Amino acid sequence: MLIHRALTAVVGIPLALLLIYLGGWYLAAAVALIAVGGLRELYRLLAARQRRVAPWVGYPLAVLLMVSVTNARQLPSLLPPPVEAALLLVALAISAWWLLSPTPGPLVRLSATLASHIYLPQLLSYLLRLRNLPAPAVAPRGTETALQSGALFVVLLMAVIWGMDTAAYGVGKTLGRHKLCPSISPGKTVEGAIAAFLAAAGLSAAISYWFRLPLAHGLILGAAVGIVGQAGDLFESLLKRRAGVKDSGSLLPGHGGVLDRFDSLLFAVPLAYFYLRFVMPG
Repeated sequence: MLIHRALTAVVGIPLALLLIYLGGWYLAAAVALIAVGGLRELYRLLAARQRRVAPWVGYPLAVLLMVSVTNARQLPSLLPPPVEAALLLVALAISAWWLLSPTPGPLVRLSATLASHIYLPQLLSYLLRLRNLPAPAVAPRGTETALQSGALFVVLLMAVIWGMDTAAYGVGKTLGRHKLCPSISPGKTVEGAIAAFLAAAGLSAAISYWFRLPLAHGLILGAAVGIVGQAGDLFESLLKRRAGVKDSGSLLPGHGGVLDRFDSLLFAVPLAYFYLRFVMPG
C-alpha cells in the first residue's frame, strides 16, 4: 500500500506541477478529466443506494463549466465575492443534504444530477479560478524567476493538502490510538487529525514565507484548510459508508479513486479562493 502511494506521488506530483505552471487550457482539460472521473465514481455510489442520475447531462455540463471558467478568466466577476461565497455555501449545503439524505424527495434524477454537479465540478472549478486570479508575479526567495501568483496559490494549496494527508496517514498509522469518527471512517484517528491540522498550518506558513506572501495570512489560511480539508475527507467517507464501499474507485494505486484523492481539495479550494479574493487582497 505504501509503495503504491509513493509511486503514484512520484508520477502525479511532477505532472500536477507542470499543469499548474502551464495553466490555461492544459489545466482546464486536466480538471475536466478529474471532474468527469469523480462524477463517474459518485454516480456509482448513488446507484448503490438506488439513486438514478442523468450522466448524459452531468458529464457534458462538467466539461462545459471548465471551458466557460477558462474562457472567461479575463472577465470580472458578476457578483461581489461575499455574495458569491454565500450562494455557493447555500447550494453546497442543499446538495450535501440531498446526497446524504435517506429520502431523496421529488425529481430524483434531476436532483441527483444537480447535487452531484455542485459537489464535484462546481467546487473543482474554483481550482481554475484560483489559478487565474489576477495578481502580480512573485519571485520565490532564493530565485530570480518570477511566477504568476495564481500558480503559486494553487501550488501552496496542493502542497498543504498533500502534506496534511501524508501527516494524517503517517501519524494515524504509527501513533493513532483514539478513533476520530469510527461510525464514518474507522481508520481515522484523533492523533492523525491533529497532525494533519498542524502540518497544514505549518506548511502554509512556510510556503507563504518562501513565496513572499504575508506570513500571518499563510498561517490562518493553512489552519482553515486543515479543518475544512478534513471535513471534506469525512464527507466523502460518509458517502462511501452510505453506499457500503471502502474506496470510491481503484484508478490511483494506493489512493483508491478520484474522490478518495481529491476529497480534501473539494472543500478547501473554494475557501482558499474566497480568502485570497476578499480577505487578503493584492
